Amino acid sequence: MLSNEQVSEFIKRHQLLNHGDRVVIGVSGGPDSLCLLDSLYHLGYPLICAHLDHGLRQESSDEAAHVKGIAQSYKLPFEIERQDVALKAGSGVSLEEAARLARYNFLVRVARKNDVHVIATGHTADDQVETVLMHFLRGTGPSGLRGMLPDTPLDSWAGIPDAQGIRLIRPLLALNRDQTEDHCQAVGLEPVIDSSNMDQTYFRNRIRHELLPLLETYNPGIRQILLRLARIMTAEVDLLAEMVASAWESVFESLGESALLLRVESMKTKPLALQRALLRSAIKKLQPAARDVSFDTIERGIQFVSDPTRPASRPLIAGLMLKDLGEEILLYHTDSPVIFDRLPQLIGDAQVEVPIPGEVELAGGWKLTATSESIVPGSYQTYLKALEGDFAAIDESGLSAPLSVRTRVPGDRIQPLGLKGTTKVSDIMINNRIPELARARWPIVVSGDEVVWVAGVRMSHLFRLTEGTSRAIVIRLSPPQEN
Repeated sequence: MLSNEQVSEFIKRHQLLNHGDRVVIGVSGGPDSLCLLDSLYHLGYPLICAHLDHGLRQESSDEAAHVKGIAQSYKLPFEIERQDVALKAGSGVSLEEAARLARYNFLVRVARKNDVHVIATGHTADDQVETVLMHFLRGTGPSGLRGMLPDTPLDSWAGIPDAQGIRLIRPLLALNRDQTEDHCQAVGLEPVIDSSNMDQTYFRNRIRHELLPLLETYNPGIRQILLRLARIMTAEVDLLAEMVASAWESVFESLGESALLLRVESMKTKPLALQRALLRSAIKKLQPAARDVSFDTIERGIQFVSDPTRPASRPLIAGLMLKDLGEEILLYHTDSPVIFDRLPQLIGDAQVEVPIPGEVELAGGWKLTATSESIVPGSYQTYLKALEGDFAAIDESGLSAPLSVRTRVPGDRIQPLGLKGTTKVSDIMINNRIPELARARWPIVVSGDEVVWVAGVRMSHLFRLTEGTSRAIVIRLSPPQEN
């Protein structure tokens, strides 16, 4: 049968399935899903039929029974579930969106239950045309004008948890609706007629029954034009994705899972289209569930980067903030601590005793190590010149309490080495250009209530070595590459 050949060729061209792959197939009972069921069955793929009764129409129970009978006629496993989708709509979620989320979450549960990693739906070329128009009318960029992709990882979709490792494939994008109806007639399958497909309160139905017929009076080939546009945009988005991957490391530095550091000058050298794609990819990396990130959002971000008089910070989208750091900009989650792997940061909030000898592990592979060493009295200056790296050499006899390391607390002060008065630790951090978001977890070495060392920055004059020093405690701050 020609439609089976077209589906087989489409599956091979897009590498959707391997021989023997098990597939959960969403079967509504309409001609598209029945055509998909029959085609994949005769192409030899092991199938599990899944039907969600949305509870939106009086006849939905009869349709579920009809689909179950078809699955049994093919001797296929069948999963069915009924939900009252109307109760889930509201609070900014349309009935269409609530039904979509309910449907895909159901299919994912069936896949998980049966240890299947592929879900197939019966979207056709006609659905693709409608989707491209829907995206265009709502406002979209190149990604939205691609329409639906033949193969999509579901774990990137908002509102669909527990979908890791599950793919959604659409093998019927090679066929139109007339072809799926002809296929069903040819193999003796009787589709159900979904009365809601004529309800023009739904956005997609208005496009199908009003807008497309109107556009066809301007150009009878509008469907093929829109399908061609989707193919063009797919190729261009793929190219842009390669350019993003190539430019990524020159523009962004990862600071754990909750933050990215953007290099301003590097970003500004990139073409505007690539800047937009880089920022969009950064948002997606930090917030994978973000959906429909608007053009205006991306433009606000680009403007923040390019403005030499930018404010200290600016919200980008819900949960993500831009923070000016001078030559760099921080993009971070507002509800997660930022761990600067390239700067020393405490892992937790608890105060930790510094073992002597021994070490304290910091975030990102940094370490504080401590040793106790003897000094010939009167030779401390020669001793200090022999030490290397970031260190603090402390007169052991000057300690009134064990050394420990903690984060800063309000009121912390230190008498910097060589000076007479005390200074706020917060001022020491500011004057030494420690990024604001790194200050909260910066390691502070203390003895009792006295600040001994703002690690890597300033040591206290009170604990300096003197001519009478006979033993020194040396604390070293080591970055990951030196450990």
